[in-house]
Amino acid sequence: MYKIFFLFFIFFFLYGCTTKNPLPRFHSKSPKIQINSHGNLDQYFHLQNTNTKKDSYFYPLDEASDALAARLFLIDHAKKTIDVQYYIYKEDESGAIFTYHLLKAADRGVKIRLLIDDLDTSGKDKSWLMGTQHPNISLKLFNPIKLRKSFRFVQLALNVDSLGRRMHNKSLIIDNKYAIIGGRNIGNEYYATGDKTLFLDFDVLTVGAITKEIQTMFDLYWNSNIAKDGNEVLNADFSNLELQKALDILNEKMQQFLNSSIALGLYNSVFIQQIKTHDLYLTKAKAEFYYDLPQKITTDEDDDTYHITKKIGEAFKKIKHSLLIISPYFIPTHDMIQKFQYLRDHHVEIIIITNSLASTDVFLVYSGYQKHIRKLLKMGIKIYEIKPNSFARLKSSKSWIRQNRISLHSKLMVLDNRYLTLGSANIDPRSIKLNTETFMIIDSKKLCNTLIAKARDVILSDDLIELSWGEIPRPYTLKGIKNYGVIYKTTENGKKIIYYKPPYSGFWKILGTNIMSYLPIDGYL
Repeated sequence: MYKIFFLFFIFFFLYGCTTKNPLPRFHSKSPKIQINSHGNLDQYFHLQNTNTKKDSYFYPLDEASDALAARLFLIDHAKKTIDVQYYIYKEDESGAIFTYHLLKAADRGVKIRLLIDDLDTSGKDKSWLMGTQHPNISLKLFNPIKLRKSFRFVQLALNVDSLGRRMHNKSLIIDNKYAIIGGRNIGNEYYATGDKTLFLDFDVLTVGAITKEIQTMFDLYWNSNIAKDGNEVLNADFSNLELQKALDILNEKMQQFLNSSIALGLYNSVFIQQIKTHDLYLTKAKAEFYYDLPQKITTDEDDDTYHITKKIGEAFKKIKHSLLIISPYFIPTHDMIQKFQYLRDHHVEIIIITNSLASTDVFLVYSGYQKHIRKLLKMGIKIYEIKPNSFARLKSSKSWIRQNRISLHSKLMVLDNRYLTLGSANIDPRSIKLNTETFMIIDSKKLCNTLIAKARDVILSDDLIELSWGEIPRPYTLKGIKNYGVIYKTTENGKKIIYYKPPYSGFWKILGTNIMSYLPIDGYL
């Protein structure tokens, strides 16, 4: 009973991450960001005279507008195939834009495979089934949940050892040659297309040999017996009239989008402007791509046969001078703590940038992280946290950004200013033992130097909270007794401010987080 209670509690917080009919065709002017869809992508990327069968090329996508524009641009230029793999695919503005472009590609004859984790599909059966009516679109759901609506949450909680383990991978692959991987799902918060929260995230566009490995990963998951045909799982009925109405609504949304500031932001994105001026160049580099095997979610969590954990550990062993970690959900395991201690004993500088209690979208994760802060600080590790109102300058320089709250979602590491790692994996027990993840290592000083320069600018700005360990004043002091704890230093309106509790969070949130930190739930976070 004790276990079931906590599983219900955990899922409550973590959950809040027929016959075939011919699809009616619809016609609409193409969005502004489409540029000569008959062109060759290698031409746009200046790769005509390169050996992309042997070499790999990369383009970082750290801006939300670039990340969405690049995805739509690749989809619009697909010739044969599009493979889509995501943990979350929302039915919001960005989801509508993404779906619209996929349907246009399918109408051109492009074969599309959608592989979506089933955790976040509740209430969407009809929408997904409508999409699969197109003869060029196939859908599979990974680790599907039998109950589609009623008691779905109960089934999740009672079967956490199987249904609580999800496919966290994120990839978009075009024509087996071009791909985008990283931390972003499909949803407004990832692309600044909504008006609530903006996730600071990072993807990379890949071209060439490395994309073949990403394609191999997708095919492995697609053909896994854990991925089920959508038509066998989804349960919904609809008429041709309903289908046509849904397409009309999608078309209307796209017309509204074309007249919005969001569309203007995409059209003015650095990625599209560089395409227009023929000034978009990719970085050639060697890279390695690793991924958990689908069987990870069906085997014992301590059996690392199908895990990428060993590969990440091998990368840590190579570190000689410095390690920069950017992770939204940071809960170091005992093994990770030991690795940090080893690196510090060998004088490796370690900097960690993560979410504050105020900026995180899952405060339970902060409860697991905060119990390790003291130990990390006393090792000499530098820790910085994101403010919920960080990067206000983004709004002043980009009028189309409407979000009032910022949350970190990037999953990055820079090793010795030379190796850039990225993917879907967080540094927490869930990524290590429960979910499937992807992990790429790029050997490129150029990409690393660019990222490090941006990180340094952020550290020197007013956007972060610096943590340290020191003496904390009390309302009263007992003679000879000193009180020590975490000190939070930041800058507000040009003034240095010190807090002795997680700032910007409020009494009840801090209290709830402190209480949760005493519960034995880290393994599920």
